[in-house]
Amino acid sequence: MVSEGRGWRSAGLVALVACIVNLGALAPGFIHDDHRIIEQNELVRGLSRSAEIMTHGYWSVGAVDLPILYRPVTILSFAINSALLGSGPLGFRAVNLALHALVSVLVLLLGRRVFGRAAAPALDAPLAAALLFAVHPIHTEVLGEVVGRAELLAAAGTLVSLLSFLESARRDAAGERGRAALLSGLSVVAFGAGFLAKENAVAAFLLGLLADRTIVRGRFAWRHHLAMGAMLLACLAARAEALGGLNPAGQIHFLDNPIAFAPFLMGRWTALAVAARYALLLVLPLRQSIDYSYNAIPIVSGLLDPAALCGAAITAAASAGLILSWRRSPAIAFALGFMGLSFLPVANLLLPIGTIMAERLLYLPSIGFCLLAGSAVDRARAFDRAAAGRRRVLFAVTAILLLFSARSMLRLREWRDDYTIFRSALVIVPDSVRALYNFGAACEDRGEDAGAERVYLRAVALWPDFADAQYNLAGVLSRRRAWEEAVAHYRDAVRLQPGNVKYLVNLGRAQNGQGRPAEARDTLRRALEIDPRSAQGFTNLGAAELALKQPAAAVAAYAQAARLEPTDPDYQRNLALAQVETGDVAEAAATFRRGLALRPGDADLMTGLGLALLQAGETQGALDALQQAERARPSNPIARYQLGRALESAGRPEEAAAQYRESVRLSPGSPVPWRALGMLLAKTGDRAGAEQALARAADLDPQGKVMDAAARRLLLSLRGRSGARR
Repeated sequence: MVSEGRGWRSAGLVALVACIVNLGALAPGFIHDDHRIIEQNELVRGLSRSAEIMTHGYWSVGAVDLPILYRPVTILSFAINSALLGSGPLGFRAVNLALHALVSVLVLLLGRRVFGRAAAPALDAPLAAALLFAVHPIHTEVLGEVVGRAELLAAAGTLVSLLSFLESARRDAAGERGRAALLSGLSVVAFGAGFLAKENAVAAFLLGLLADRTIVRGRFAWRHHLAMGAMLLACLAARAEALGGLNPAGQIHFLDNPIAFAPFLMGRWTALAVAARYALLLVLPLRQSIDYSYNAIPIVSGLLDPAALCGAAITAAASAGLILSWRRSPAIAFALGFMGLSFLPVANLLLPIGTIMAERLLYLPSIGFCLLAGSAVDRARAFDRAAAGRRRVLFAVTAILLLFSARSMLRLREWRDDYTIFRSALVIVPDSVRALYNFGAACEDRGEDAGAERVYLRAVALWPDFADAQYNLAGVLSRRRAWEEAVAHYRDAVRLQPGNVKYLVNLGRAQNGQGRPAEARDTLRRALEIDPRSAQGFTNLGAAELALKQPAAAVAAYAQAARLEPTDPDYQRNLALAQVETGDVAEAAATFRRGLALRPGDADLMTGLGLALLQAGETQGALDALQQAERARPSNPIARYQLGRALESAGRPEEAAAQYRESVRLSPGSPVPWRALGMLLAKTGDRAGAEQALARAADLDPQGKVMDAAARRLLLSLRGRSGARR
């Protein structure tokens, strides 16, 4: 057997290589699903809600629990991570890297049990298999996202279960029944933990049967396998209790897995085409992507599809190899069986799963591939026993490991953030609607609305029934005030999801921006019938009521929004502005002050307070508030203009004129400060200055929205004309 010292050195080497090659996985922040599963999930803030984790689905975000998947061990690990290492991404990523190193060492230990060498050369099959697993680029997705921990824990649970079972069988054969029973129990517990980390660990049950017949090959361990079956039933019962049913695949979305919606035969034929893609990635991991959803992999159109035929040939060859090697080479049979049985739960052959293809799903099956590759190293060495031949094999294996390591390092650089990883995905799968959508969202986060609009348009062109893409596109269009187009896309989103309150609320907002407040009011009332606790719905309804000249109704709507979200200063500001419209300036001032208590020093709130006090006749209070607003935003023309009004009311015309002039300088195209300056100069006797300012205001306001009758009469008087010219 391999010496204990050498065994430790090999394990240390594997762990060290796994950490060094994948060190780049520590650098990014939270990416993609990390945002919802970790950042926005109250259940992982610490250990105070550990009991709730066992009764909630995997996609529990805030107060929302969606009955999709059940992985309490993974969520509990995040809660422990947060409690011990804080909520930053580095702590989570460091644990994931350590877990990958651990799994790599477990692969080494499994290889030792499978191949069982009496005298190990410098690079034997187990070590080659473990090193290949440690550096394989297909594992970069598992390390790129923190939520890849589900794969890591499932693999660790599966391997611990297998290794414990194999050791239990060895102890039992040696007559150590007590230790054998303890190890068998550990195997069962590890299986349960792995399954509750991620469902694909169900393969551990089948792999135990495989190991029993290929590696142990003794008396059938029926008690152990019955215990494994009982654990599986217990886990399924816990899942059913938490999710309200077994729900084996969760709620499958067409975008994520079109196979689930295809005719049975074509769906399974497509699954074989996907299997061929997986096989290529294991051997040549060059074109990798975070996403393969619709329409990256089209449903095959016929039985002669080349990729499907290739997948069928690979499956047939692997099955034949398993049968032929069952007696002659049990280690190879185990490696082939490991690959097939661990791939089966995610292959979309028996049951459709939540995704058509994902590189992370190869994490567990790749162990079988790496064991098979390790056995190939031994066979190559056995083929040429000369020293030169052994050196050639060592050189070839080292070259492959270095190439795979370099590829992993380069690939991990693409896992920098959402923007970078989805931009790289679109190079590989340019027609993936989900990748387009996620890249658009990343563009929005960076303020690149033009790029977001372009990819959202591409996404809805490929699949017009993608409600979220329609909604996001409408949001981008709203920001650039393309209201007609925005409303059209919001309507499409609402048509696809008529009960989605968020969609309705934003449709109402866009209709208000479009200048159709009556339609907006109807839409928002419909939204509030569905969800009477939508603060955003009430605040948008308030805006519609103001546009309809119904300030009292606006006050009622804004007040409800403020009651629902009492800590939001923007809702206080909206309510106060509506109160000003009703003439209740005293209450408006009080509301502005409540907003300032929530957001001290806010320039908009200070300006609103100043205007309310000015209208209430509290000139000094108004002046103090507006001076604070001006100091907060000295380059804001509106703040300058409002301060000028307060100074004028306070009987300080020279200072007021200076503020009006500064507002004109900051916003020379606005007629408002020009008019105010002209009217003030006329009062102070500067007729030439007044005429010049009012003439400029008139030029900028040809429709007379700012230059009211009084201002026009004054301008005519200053010009000394009869009034015939308007």
